[in-house]
Amino acid sequence: MSFVDTMLDESDASFLMVDRHHMPGGHWNDAYSFVRLHQPSAFYGVSSTELGSNRIDQSGPNKGMYELASGIEVSAYFDNVMRERFLPSGRVQYYPMCEFKGDGKFVSTLSGDEHQVSCKKTVDGTFFNTSVPSTHTRNFEVDDGVECIPPNDLPRRAASYKSYTVLGGGKTAMDTVVWLLGVGANPDSICWVCPRESWLINRETTQPGSRF
Repeated sequence: MSFVDTMLDESDASFLMVDRHHMPGGHWNDAYSFVRLHQPSAFYGVSSTELGSNRIDQSGPNKGMYELASGIEVSAYFDNVMRERFLPSGRVQYYPMCEFKGDGKFVSTLSGDEHQVSCKKTVDGTFFNTSVPSTHTRNFEVDDGVECIPPNDLPRRAASYKSYTVLGGGKTAMDTVVWLLGVGANPDSICWVCPRESWLINRETTQPGSRF
């Protein structure tokens, strides 16, 4: 979407976007409900359309710093870019829930209908595709009696567990630990297994605006 957004301003080309998901936003459609940005909203999104309102949070763990969009806000943002900028331009066609097969062919994952188009250039927007736990198969085994779930299932099932072991040292694992603490889990009930040290940047040093 960032590519198309820029090319709409810098070329007269038309675009046909083929998307496996049911709506714009890529991997944000697969993310857990408590996901949010770990960087100010102003640093994210496409060039033409600002994400957020440059608000300074007045409460919570991000108090005093620029807003961090929630997953719901990010998904709504990309949907808005599609509906309010891309489609009204008359130069973008959007085909959700379709699979690209190559050579200008794509197929609807619902109906099986095939489409054949002629295009001058194919851009693979999945080259740097983000993989999230809810969309890939676990590559390790767990013992009998141990449930291993993606973070997506945690809000619905957390109350049925007395202890939690969070696997991973990235943003998803950090979000999970922070969410558990935020909804009242006993810190002693949480075990965090990190495969390697995480490199973090102090958010106070990466704020937009002159006040920082």
